Amino acid sequence: MIDSTERARTAAGRLAAAATIACGLVVLYILRPAASPLAVPAELRTLAEPLVELVDLTTVLAATVALSVVAMIRRLPYGVAAVLIVSVGANLTAALARNWVPDAPAALLPNGHVVAVTALYGSALLVCAPRFRPVLAGLGFVAVVAVTAAAVTVETTSPAGALAAIAVSVFWWTVASALMQFSPVAAERESLRPDTAAIALSRSHSHSQSLPF
Repeated sequence: MIDSTERARTAAGRLAAAATIACGLVVLYILRPAASPLAVPAELRTLAEPLVELVDLTTVLAATVALSVVAMIRRLPYGVAAVLIVSVGANLTAALARNWVPDAPAALLPNGHVVAVTALYGSALLVCAPRFRPVLAGLGFVAVVAVTAAAVTVETTSPAGALAAIAVSVFWWTVASALMQFSPVAAERESLRPDTAAIALSRSHSHSQSLPF
């Protein structure tokens, strides 16, 4: 019961964080601060372009399928849904942003490359094994920073647009993370906890003593 209450509180906290992020994005596009790509030397753009081009539709789909397979191998039924929520939700939001705020400058809109790599990073953190999470967190952070810097360097987005892209992915990650709190695996692990098992044994013993035979 206590563990279930803690999971519910954690999920509520993450949904509150998602609502805060959504409000921040709304305020951003209402205010629409001046945003323009940074002027950088042509040599840097040449170096950054291959990294940006690496994050394309094929790569994103392949990585999403791979993460879904990982979730199924680890027997995380909610994990597959979480991966789809983050990846599809974030990328679809970035694609539809132009229709939602047609008057916003392109450099202020969520950058698709940054959204894609951040969403994959968040999805991987949700379904990976705990022992791999520290390494994945470090490598994923480096990948997000590298792609974000490359996208700004090749003038496809502004710093504000890159931050908006990260915010979109984090929004969907918090939603999926809240869902993962209610995964059946969590309930199964709770039943295997030593203290929970001891309580169950104690109740069974008390019940057997109350029987008339």
